[in-house]
Amino acid sequence: MQTIEREAEPTPAAKPTGPRQFQPKEIFKQAVISSLAVAPDASSIVYVKRTVDDGKYVRRLWRTTFKGGRPDQLTSANASDTRPRFSPDGKALLFISDRSGKPQVWVMPMTGGEPQKLTDLPSGVGAAEWSPDGQRLLLLAASGEKRFVIGKSDDPVARRITDYTWRLDGAGYRDEFTSVWIVETATGKTKRITAPTYNVESAAWSPDGRHIAFVADMSPEAALEETPKVWTLPVNSNGAKPTQVAQLQGAVFAVAWAPSRDIAFMGIDKPHTPWWANQELHVAGKGRLASGRDLNLTNGTYGDFQDGDVLGAPPLQIIDEDNILALVAHKGETHPYRFGVRGDVEALAQPEATCVAIATGGGKIAVAASAGGPTEVYAVEKGNLRPLTVDGGRWFVPFKRQIERIAIQHPAGHTIDTWLMTAKGNRTKAPLVLDVHGGPNASFGPTPWLEMNALADAGFHVIWCNPRGSVGYGEEYSRAVHGRWGEDDSSDLLKVVDWAIEQGLTDREHIGIMGLSYGGFMTTWMLGHHPGVFRAAVSENPVTDMLSEYANSDGGRFIGIEAVGVDQPWEHLEEFLDKSPYTKIHLNKAPLLLLQAESDLRCPPVNSEMVFNILRTLGREVEMIRYPAESHVMFIIGRPDRRVDRMERIVDWFTRHLAPSA
Repeated sequence: MQTIEREAEPTPAAKPTGPRQFQPKEIFKQAVISSLAVAPDASSIVYVKRTVDDGKYVRRLWRTTFKGGRPDQLTSANASDTRPRFSPDGKALLFISDRSGKPQVWVMPMTGGEPQKLTDLPSGVGAAEWSPDGQRLLLLAASGEKRFVIGKSDDPVARRITDYTWRLDGAGYRDEFTSVWIVETATGKTKRITAPTYNVESAAWSPDGRHIAFVADMSPEAALEETPKVWTLPVNSNGAKPTQVAQLQGAVFAVAWAPSRDIAFMGIDKPHTPWWANQELHVAGKGRLASGRDLNLTNGTYGDFQDGDVLGAPPLQIIDEDNILALVAHKGETHPYRFGVRGDVEALAQPEATCVAIATGGGKIAVAASAGGPTEVYAVEKGNLRPLTVDGGRWFVPFKRQIERIAIQHPAGHTIDTWLMTAKGNRTKAPLVLDVHGGPNASFGPTPWLEMNALADAGFHVIWCNPRGSVGYGEEYSRAVHGRWGEDDSSDLLKVVDWAIEQGLTDREHIGIMGLSYGGFMTTWMLGHHPGVFRAAVSENPVTDMLSEYANSDGGRFIGIEAVGVDQPWEHLEEFLDKSPYTKIHLNKAPLLLLQAESDLRCPPVNSEMVFNILRTLGREVEMIRYPAESHVMFIIGRPDRRVDRMERIVDWFTRHLAPSA
């Protein structure tokens, strides 16, 4: 395992203050670095930094260089400035900002001067890319035509729903599909060039700027299950139909083209796009790159040192006509890789870090990465990551704790990657909290979540691991829980608990469990299927009722397929009930705190309500906390004061019910 180079501080280091106990309110000081762009001549790197001002998030653009040094602040509005992109000549920078209301494209000269708004689309802009000649922009934005609304769009009489895919967590109603638009940079004239009848997931320019490649599913079956394919279309289409150039058995997620002659795309080549399957890199007409390598092009390791714009499909970057950059999951980490169109593949660096964004220009590569703490900007050089900023992590310096990585052997023959943060930095006996990741096809890594810091500083050992089902260990390991939620991975979790007891870290009277999403599923599953093992628990946005999840989730039938192995509950009622943790929760006597985002469409509130109602009826100790207007990953993008409240309640719950004095 390679280390991250520490040759010199790129900016003046924060003055040592000594360790301080982490308090949830510290997130008001938190800085998060996310997406970035490299100038065509590699003279500078522009990145997005999110901070909290007056209790609200703001995102501003900052600039550094491959030499490091103190960064320059480029934008200062109390707004969300995101997705920076250099013009082909490097003289201008576009970004998307909501400073005028809806997010629109703004352009600023790199020599100085105020940004100018270029677009004014009614529903805003989601993404923008320069044409190769810099004269036009490719936009991804709402089509402008409502799909479901009856009556006025701002005050509808009703919504007529005919598609299964009518809603999405974090977005709500999918009243409009996303389309490709072209805007002239000189005049701001904007034209939609794809039809409003299908959704475009990703798009890219051709090298000559005359065509675009895009990802969409135009079939009637998309109303039930979207399986996007790769298409091309002339920019001056004048009604021409798109040409399909590639497809996989599953979905395509992202496409890249210029400056290469080849169209590169990333997706899953298995029917119905199973969650456990590797996301792989393909080139139209040439097939899959790195064939025979068990590589997953995803960042499955997530946490609250990230921002929402890096939670989707990981980026593809084309270096030149022969090489493509991508991020690859590896044992709780995410590393930058180079893929050659002739089939060669190379890990550019394999540090103990999670890379969340990657960009290239002028033959140089930069990433935004988290190495045990907040995300920073790094240069990818000579097989290592060289730090360029300390802009995201100054605030966290007094709270960074030693983390121990452990390999725990399971009797079935596999190794469980595990991380431990000890109580107040001491390896003496203390209460222990096991944190379970979501997915289930995601992963934990060496960077802790903030509640882990808060719990450790409050006197708890905190342990987290990658049981079977986690990504970054090959498809076989990830597939182990398909149709078998709660089975093999529960054995792994119990083995980790046994290890902690054997090490003398804790005893069986002081062990707690917590988790979000699938981690919430596993928390409630373990309470009911292994009653008495855990003496207190926190379950956040869980899945507890597979039938309700099938009916209420934005992807309920797919969750049914992953959890149960089938998507027809009317034919498999017993299997759906068997995989519903609520059916055993009456056996649990451990105090349970339920944390629920009220606008969560992935794991809707009915899941928490089912468990709450059962335990409350039985007179067991249970509380349900509901956060208004928040979606599934509130712990990352939720309103700051709600994120603080969440962490304070977690620490308080385990302090009351798990600490020796309780």
